[in-house]
Amino acid sequence: MSTKIKNFLNNFYQKLKPFKDIIWFLCLFLIFEFIWKLCVHVGDDERVLLVLGKDLTKYTEGMCLWTAESVYWFIHDLLGYHDFHINGNILQFKNSIPIEIVWGCTGLKQLFMFTFIIAFYFGPAKKKLWYIPLSLIILIIVNILRLAIIFLIIRNPFPEWFITVNEWYNNRTWSNTKENYIEFYKDWFNVFHRDIFTWLYYDGIIFILWLIWEEKINKPYLKLKGKVASAIANQIN
Repeated sequence: MSTKIKNFLNNFYQKLKPFKDIIWFLCLFLIFEFIWKLCVHVGDDERVLLVLGKDLTKYTEGMCLWTAESVYWFIHDLLGYHDFHINGNILQFKNSIPIEIVWGCTGLKQLFMFTFIIAFYFGPAKKKLWYIPLSLIILIIVNILRLAIIFLIIRNPFPEWFITVNEWYNNRTWSNTKENYIEFYKDWFNVFHRDIFTWLYYDGIIFILWLIWEEKINKPYLKLKGKVASAIANQIN
């Protein structure tokens, strides 16, 4: 390798060095997404969970039911919306369409993603043993709140301006029929469930938990490790 190439690579590395932490975080994020898309598939109705071609849907039924019951408790019992009903893992307000809580609603993917990222990220292994479980609990709670907020948003009919937006966003055609209304209502639900709140969950909560790990645990650990190494080197000298 020529001297010019070595100097170029060294300069390039020095420029990227201040951003190595966030770069590695993003790399782990993308690696997980690649592995997930490669190994995990869903059925046409998003109820079925296929991992490497094997149907594992039945193993998620308990978590789906627990998630539905938790959302019901929060909205019905804690907030006092008594027109909110539950039937198994199906939830709905009195005048809204029923929404079934399937495995994708449980935040299962995000739990695996965060575990993967922190497990392969820099930092003390012993602290990961308590930080990962604690963060998973936080993610589960946030997911319950996410679903509860979505149900409260769709409690009332979608606003008129959404018709025009949805015709463009989902390439729908408004015909003012019952079937068409339900189709638009589901799209109104999915704007928050599938799009807005999902990405806030990804880019917001997971990023914040990683940032706390990096700033409050990993960096202090590296500083302490450096001080100990310097003290040992001074004693030897």
